[in-house]
Amino acid sequence: MGHVNHATYLQYMETARVELARSLGLVTKGFRSGFILASARCEFKKPITDERRIIVTVWVSRIGDRSWDLDYSIRGPRRVEYAVGRTTQVAYDYKTRSAVQVSGKLRRELAQHVSPPVNFRETG
Repeated sequence: MGHVNHATYLQYMETARVELARSLGLVTKGFRSGFILASARCEFKKPITDERRIIVTVWVSRIGDRSWDLDYSIRGPRRVEYAVGRTTQVAYDYKTRSAVQVSGKLRRELAQHVSPPVNFRETG
C-alpha cells in the first residue's frame, strides 16, 4: 500500500501514553495501571510513508473529577503533521470495578503536562 495502516497511528499514541504514564508512576512492572481507556480519536492529515522518522508528542488537555484527556501530535521531518488525536483515561479501581476520583497527587502530576487542546476539523 505504500503507507502506514491507520491502526498503527493508535499504536503510536498508545506508546506515548504508556511512556507518559510510566514517567508519572502510573505503570510499574507487574502492576496494572490505575486507569482505563474510555475513548480514542485520531484525525488523519497525511499518510506516513516512512515511519522511521516520526515524532509523537503527548500532553494533558483536560483534567476532570474522574478522567483526563491526553492529546497527541504525530509529526515527521520538517514538522509535517501526519495526525492528531485524543484519548480519555478514567481513574479506575480494579477491585470495585468502578471509576474513582482522580487523586490529588495524580492531578498535580498531570497539571505539570497541561497544554491547549488539539483543534479537530469540524464535522457535522
